[in-house]
Amino acid sequence: MSEFLLSVDVEDWFHAHNLGPAVSRDEWDECEFRVERNTRRILDLFDEHDTKATFFVLGWVAERLPELVREIDRRGHEIASHGYNHRLLSEMSADEIRADVGRSLEILEDLTDQPIRGYRAPSFSITDTAVDVLADLDFEYDSSSFPVSNHDRYGSLSSKSDDAFVELEAGVVEAQLPRLEAFGTGLPWAGGGYFRFIPYPVYRRGVKRIASSRDFIFYFHPWELDPDQPKFAELPLTNRVRHYTNLEETTDRLARLLSDFDWQPIGGAI
Repeated sequence: MSEFLLSVDVEDWFHAHNLGPAVSRDEWDECEFRVERNTRRILDLFDEHDTKATFFVLGWVAERLPELVREIDRRGHEIASHGYNHRLLSEMSADEIRADVGRSLEILEDLTDQPIRGYRAPSFSITDTAVDVLADLDFEYDSSSFPVSNHDRYGSLSSKSDDAFVELEAGVVEAQLPRLEAFGTGLPWAGGGYFRFIPYPVYRRGVKRIASSRDFIFYFHPWELDPDQPKFAELPLTNRVRHYTNLEETTDRLARLLSDFDWQPIGGAI
């Protein structure tokens, strides 16, 4: 029987790489923080559906909003790391990755009463080098591998498998995001923009098809439930489409997804 594993990447709207051309890192502290209210909406929605999830919390957010992390913990969800600075791992050296992830680990462990077992790379930009760092930092699992070849930011691992869970040579378990085999290719089917683009009945059928042969891992971000976030018309068209499409529909779609399947945190399946 397949499991349905739910995760939230806790970052604010201005952390998204799609908005990088419009909002620089130097401006982050000057932006309106919306992640707190949006995450609390998610927590309430999960309570309504008696659902627990894994929250991959960005260290930058945890440092500025410690009470939000404590509330996620108090409500019984798994806390995991999303790194600190939301930089693509492909742009960082091993030492930079270690400093970034180690900083987030220290912040999250200080704020919670649970071990930090899992990690997810910003924009799924995982690398073999990063996995070695995670092993050195005693992470039990990573959930960053998205085995599709048509995305400009996703990383890749030398270990190739379509299984939901793969034990890597470093000793870390890789909890892979799912794809749907159709039209001779593997379509991303794990959540995020794909969940917003695809009509919900079609998406649900894809979830059932994938779950017939493996565990299904789903992800989304708090800013995806926020159609009132700042808009930047000067962004490249691809960025605007990826970031803003159907934000007004995410809450209702998510409520349907929570009703249609029984969800649990990723760590509970490892």
